[in-house]
Amino acid sequence: MLRIDSTDLPTPKSVTYTQNKLWSQNTGRLDSGYFVGDLIAIKKKYQVTFPALTPAELETVRTAVNADFATVQITNAEGGTDTVSAYFGDVTVESYSWHNGINYAINAAVSIIER
Repeated sequence: MLRIDSTDLPTPKSVTYTQNKLWSQNTGRLDSGYFVGDLIAIKKKYQVTFPALTPAELETVRTAVNADFATVQITNAEGGTDTVSAYFGDVTVESYSWHNGINYAINAAVSIIER
């Protein structure tokens, strides 16, 4: 399940889940090699890849991720639902394929990053 604000997106083909650690500005290695810093947050990132999309489905994805920030509901790795305020990376499309006279977007993908 993937919903951005009130728009339901096509069911993803795959989702790669990442937890990004955010460290304080004083983070780094001392001369001794000892690591110092404060972990200030862990944010979620989802790399979403879609199955073949029609031009209309691709437009739905592009329109939904063109917001500055949005509320995203997405199935998490454990099978539950995450709801996060997020921003988005660029939509990428690997190539196009023709089947039955319809142009399909192949391997369309976007990153969804927790705010």
